[in-house]
Amino acid sequence: MADILIVDDDKLICDILVKMMENLGHESRFALTGKEGLELAKNGRFDIVFLDVKLPDDNGLDLIKTIKATPSSPEIIIITGDSNPDGAEMAFNSGAWNYLGKPFLRQELNLQVSRALQFRKEKGNVSTPGILKRNGLIGESKEIRFCLEQASVASYSDTPVLISGEPGTGKALFAKTIHLNSGRSEKNFVVVDCCTVTETIFEGMLFGCKNGDSPGAGENKTGLIKRADKGTLFLDQISELPLPVQKYLLRVMVNRSFTPTGSKTKEACNFRVIASTTKDLGALSEKRKFQKDLLSGLKGICIHLPPLRRIQRDIIKMVLYYLDQHCRTYKVGTKGISPECLDILTVYKWPGNIRELAEAMDKAVASAKNEPTLYSVHLPSYIRAEGIKKFVMQDLKSKNYPLDDDDLGNFPMLSHVLETTEKEYLNAVLSHTGQNLKEACRISGISKSRMYSKLKKYMLN
Repeated sequence: MADILIVDDDKLICDILVKMMENLGHESRFALTGKEGLELAKNGRFDIVFLDVKLPDDNGLDLIKTIKATPSSPEIIIITGDSNPDGAEMAFNSGAWNYLGKPFLRQELNLQVSRALQFRKEKGNVSTPGILKRNGLIGESKEIRFCLEQASVASYSDTPVLISGEPGTGKALFAKTIHLNSGRSEKNFVVVDCCTVTETIFEGMLFGCKNGDSPGAGENKTGLIKRADKGTLFLDQISELPLPVQKYLLRVMVNRSFTPTGSKTKEACNFRVIASTTKDLGALSEKRKFQKDLLSGLKGICIHLPPLRRIQRDIIKMVLYYLDQHCRTYKVGTKGISPECLDILTVYKWPGNIRELAEAMDKAVASAKNEPTLYSVHLPSYIRAEGIKKFVMQDLKSKNYPLDDDDLGNFPMLSHVLETTEKEYLNAVLSHTGQNLKEACRISGISKSRMYSKLKKYMLN
C-alpha cells in the first residue's frame, strides 16, 4: 500500500485518479492548487505525486524540486494536457519520474506507479523517523502527536513495543501502523487474541504441530509464531495470557527458536513483538499475576494511548473521517453534518472511545441513507439523549441553579428531552429544505396536517 498525492485543478481528473489508485490498493489525497498541494507534501508522507503543469496559482514544473525536497522525497509523475519536449526535459532535469500527456491510458499509468514504487523499494528510499504513514490514525492534539512520534521511532527498530490504554483507544490500529511503517511491512502481521489462549491449546496454537500429534489434527500445522517469521507478532490483551504460557513465550523471544508439538527439532524464528494491554502490568507483576521478566522484555518502547475524552479537539476530525469512510462503505454521496449534531458529538463523553465513535457514525450514516445531511436525529438515541441532558444542565447552571452533572434528582423529564429533540429536528429539516413544507414532510415521513400541528406547537414559522 502506497500513499499518493494528486495535484491538479481539474476535480474530475482528481476523482478519476483517486478511484484508480484505490483499485490498486493505494491511499490517495488530492489538492486543486499548487499551494495546497505543497502544504500536503510538506506535512505528509507520500510515495508518488501526480503533478499537473498548469495550476491556477503556479507552474507545476517549478514545484518539482520543492516537493522532492520534502522529507519523503516522493517520485513525481507530471500529467499535462499541453505536453512538449522542452517541458519534459525541464521536468526530468528537476527530478521527475516521468512525464505523461492527457488523456492517459489506465495501463500506462498503472505501469508507471508500479515501476516507481519498485524503484523506491530497490533504492531503499524509506521514510525518515518522524514521518509516519498514518494508516487511519486521526488527530493533531499534543497527546496524539506524542503517540505518533513514539510510533515513528518504533517503526525504525525491532525493539518490542507495549501499547496500553482503555478499550477502544486504537491499540490494534497503532500496532498495525507500526508494522506497516517498519522494515517488516511486506511480511505477515499476525494477531494473537490472548483471551483465547489456554494452557491446553497454546502449544499447538503458537508453535504448531508435526505429524498430526495434536488432538483432532491429521496433518502438520503451522503455528502463529512461524507465520510471524520475519514479520510482526501482535499479542492483543497480553495480560490475559496464563502464567505458564508467558514463560514459554519469554523463552522463545530470548532464544529465537521453538519446537513444534510432536517434533524433536528446533526451528529458528525471527519476529518482532508488539503487545497491547488495558491493565497495569506493573501492578499485576507485583501481585505475581504477570511475569516480571516478560514485562521487562516487552517494555522496549511504551506507548500509552489517551482516552477520547482527553483529546476533545480531535473529536470533530475523527467524526468527519469516519463519516467519509462510512459514506464510501455504503456507496452514498458525501454528507454534510449539522452544527447541532456536531455539538452533541463533542459533548458526549465516549466511554467506548474511538471504537464507539466509529460505530456511532456507522449507524448514523445507515440511518440517514441517501439524505444529504446528518442531523442529531440520525445519531443513536442514547448519545442524543446524553447530549440533550448536557445542554439542559448547562442551561440550568447558566441560570444559577446549584446542579451537579451527576445529580439524577435534577435530570430533565423524558417528555422535555423528546420535545427538545423533535423541535431541533423539525427546525433543521425546514432550514435544509428552504421552508419547503412538502419536501420537509417527505424527509421526515409525516403527513402535512401533522406537520402543521407540530409547527404550531413549537411556534416554528
